[in-house]
Amino acid sequence: MIDANRSNQMLVPRLLASLISLTLIGLGVMAILTEHYYGSTTKSGGAEVSLDGASAIAMGWSVVLFGLGPLALWLPSKPLVVWWMLACFGCAGAALYVSMHLRHG
Repeated sequence: MIDANRSNQMLVPRLLASLISLTLIGLGVMAILTEHYYGSTTKSGGAEVSLDGASAIAMGWSVVLFGLGPLALWLPSKPLVVWWMLACFGCAGAALYVSMHLRHG
């Protein structure tokens, strides 16, 4: 009975996390398909960031992988959540690193 109650309590947060994931994944896919990424950063006083080509594709993959993170709320146990988050953020970090170090041809 407690598990059913907890499941009902977590429904709204899970749905909101899914909406956040869907938004981030959509932005990432758009960057991948258009090969253009535009964003801003809080570093350097809100500087604008614009990437094209391979850098934008790598950044798009980073955003997609980062967007998969909130879906961990749907997993049934804490160890699975931890592994899911580590995998998503580790892969997103690697894609971000690649996008920052690609040479413009």
